[in-house]
Amino acid sequence: MSGKYPTPVVRDGKWEVDLRAWGFGWHYVLAPASLPQIDAVHLAWAKLEELRAARLAEPHAQLELRSAPAARTFSDAIDAWSALKRYATAGGKDWGDKYRDLLKRELGTYELREFQGHRGEQRLAAYLGSLEALKLGPRTIRNRFSIVVQVLRFAAGRQWLDGVARMPELPSVPEPRYEWIDEPTFRAVRARIFESPTSRRLLAMHLRRAGCRESAEIVIARRKVYLSCLFYLGLHPEDAGTFRDEHVFLDTDCYLRRNTKSARCVPEEQFETPEPMADDLRELLGVLGREAFYCGEVITGGPWQDSSRSEILQRAQRQLDIPGAPLTAQILRRSYAREMFRRNYKVREVADRMGHVDEAMLRRVYARTPRPIGRARSRWTRTPLAGAPTTHAGARVVQFRPVEVSDDA
Repeated sequence: MSGKYPTPVVRDGKWEVDLRAWGFGWHYVLAPASLPQIDAVHLAWAKLEELRAARLAEPHAQLELRSAPAARTFSDAIDAWSALKRYATAGGKDWGDKYRDLLKRELGTYELREFQGHRGEQRLAAYLGSLEALKLGPRTIRNRFSIVVQVLRFAAGRQWLDGVARMPELPSVPEPRYEWIDEPTFRAVRARIFESPTSRRLLAMHLRRAGCRESAEIVIARRKVYLSCLFYLGLHPEDAGTFRDEHVFLDTDCYLRRNTKSARCVPEEQFETPEPMADDLRELLGVLGREAFYCGEVITGGPWQDSSRSEILQRAQRQLDIPGAPLTAQILRRSYAREMFRRNYKVREVADRMGHVDEAMLRRVYARTPRPIGRARSRWTRTPLAGAPTTHAGARVVQFRPVEVSDDA
């Protein structure tokens, strides 16, 4: 066991892994010792994910109504609610835990009796005002209030509350505006970002604050991959900041193995990636001076602060005189959807790659996107390699292998 990564070791002629640091046991046998170490590493990660999935599938222990102690504060109520909440996948549980911790910081110290009757209406109205003061979007505010309602209803069902206070009028979610850019524009913006002295200075300032110790050349190559994750893979900005070696399968061609935010709705399968994305990964490996990414390495260099990222994108947009709404990471992500529709991918295929459960939003984009007749053929469409794994658990390598071309070809 080494640090935060499961590291297999050879014992009695077999690869074994110790997972006690992740809340499981030890001496998990993976394969014979003759298996290469890189394969054993991936088997260790697959074993950890298998155990996590099995734990999530176990039925939660039901609290006895009479024996459960009454919650006194909102923090106690949300902990009791969270203990009984079921999640289909590890990705859904991760997001649920984030919202739980967030609401505990914001409302956890208040006593439950402050959320009933007229006093509860005032408390919820004050909470709504604090969220609006932070300039959060309507959808974000509604997401937080949906969890608050579930927790208060849970508390009322446990008879910890006499009733749930009436919710304040939440801001309406406006009809989304769909802005996008095409691939030549994206490549021009990205080139301007990393060639402009001002943008490079802003990026260096952000990296100093984050305590980054890598050279500027490596950081720029990683941030190029970050933007490519948005435009060529349709990842959520948060997923792009945590894009690691286990999320992509690289063996001559490039396949997306897993999308963190999408883990709660996307089946376990490989998604082919556009050739430009594979080229960016090859370029990064060239800058790093190696043929493979380290196990657990964050390929994109970690999270990119929203304000710094938007400022740099919009500065490049002004310098290139690109019309339209201010360029953001979400516009790059929606541009991926439009490019996929232009290449005749189906709505469900695009939704799976972007991690959308509801196809309604994508269908609005689909209605606005011209589609060619028949099945499109483009450099974004790939034929799977012979013997390519169908699940991320079967991925064997994290490096590019050059294609051998004979002289007769």
